[in-house]
Amino acid sequence: MKLLFVDVVPSREFQRTVVSHGFSCVVSQKSTTIHKPQSYEMVIVSVENIEDLKKIEILRNKFPGSWLSVVINKKSLLNAEFYSSLIENELKDGVWLEDSWESVFWFSYQQMLQVQKNSKKVKLLEKELFQFREKTTELSEVSNKLLDKFKKDIDLAENIQRVLRPRFSPHIPGVSLSVKFVSSLEGGGDYYDVFEFGDKKRYGILLADSKTHGMAAALLSVLLKLRLEEMKDRFPDSKSFISFLNQEIKSIHTSKNEASMALFYGILDRASLTFQFSSAGNLKPILWRQGEAKPVPNLQNPEVGGIEYFEFREHVLQLQPGDLMILYTNGLELPLKKRGISGEERILSLLKMGKQSPDPLKMQNELMGVIDEYTSKRKLKDDLTLIQLAVDERAMYVAKAE
Repeated sequence: MKLLFVDVVPSREFQRTVVSHGFSCVVSQKSTTIHKPQSYEMVIVSVENIEDLKKIEILRNKFPGSWLSVVINKKSLLNAEFYSSLIENELKDGVWLEDSWESVFWFSYQQMLQVQKNSKKVKLLEKELFQFREKTTELSEVSNKLLDKFKKDIDLAENIQRVLRPRFSPHIPGVSLSVKFVSSLEGGGDYYDVFEFGDKKRYGILLADSKTHGMAAALLSVLLKLRLEEMKDRFPDSKSFISFLNQEIKSIHTSKNEASMALFYGILDRASLTFQFSSAGNLKPILWRQGEAKPVPNLQNPEVGGIEYFEFREHVLQLQPGDLMILYTNGLELPLKKRGISGEERILSLLKMGKQSPDPLKMQNELMGVIDEYTSKRKLKDDLTLIQLAVDERAMYVAKAE
């Protein structure tokens, strides 16, 4: 610790005491003649009048990092002008009385150490704050780039799936088919296709609800589309095609949850009005007949892509004139939920409000009204797809009703 005394002569006892504690003392008579060959931790200066206050500014400039203490006598404080000027100098370090400064030195010394310690902490915190702000700025830039890339990927995924989805549903004599698709904010997840077989009497309906979104869902849609175009006439039933598709997806994705999806595939035979289907996962149709819901068995098939080898089950429905079959993905469940009522129960309640043979278009409008009310307050987190197949009341078919 180095002490500089300006116009102050400490007593010999004081000097011996501070030297015994490892301090060094330098005594100077004039502040104007002091050069700055070395730094001092503490500078003690004596002032008696207004003119002496200039010494304070000189010493501050020469030793900006030093603790500056001012020694004054009691008579000087009686001068109002001097006292006022002393206050204006904002002496934050220390002001000592001439006859007692040596006795309070050690208290000021401890105060100085604490201030220096706090100053170091402040500088360290300022440095850490600066580094944090730099890191935050860097992370913000990276996040913005990733967000831009994510938006571009979402746009690309939506464009891919938009191109893959059928623009027009095939005309099926005696059967009205309507499809409604609403994309979520994240994009992707649902895929559907409606197509005609080569024999011109059978029609396929495919509906997929993937756990993945964005590009992953788009790539799965590409796979479904390609495989459907290649294989639709090769498989005589729905379960064989789903089994084949399950192995295809599982061979590409080894992780169980990476690409598993709920998938519904049904084949409508227009001549016999039979509808055979396999449901992998929780996609199950609602069959409405003569004013009430008819039970459709839960086939308890796992999702496609979850298990490599599985003997998928299928069911055959014998449709009748006036029947309405409704199929939808999980995205419709949340908007339809109300006061503990499930999406299926909400659909059934809407069906009961109409005639025995409800109009599919009117039913679609009813459901979309509920969805629009939901999306006016919050955003969709998942795609939703609604497919309705209504058999005309005058439809003719060959097979006998079960």
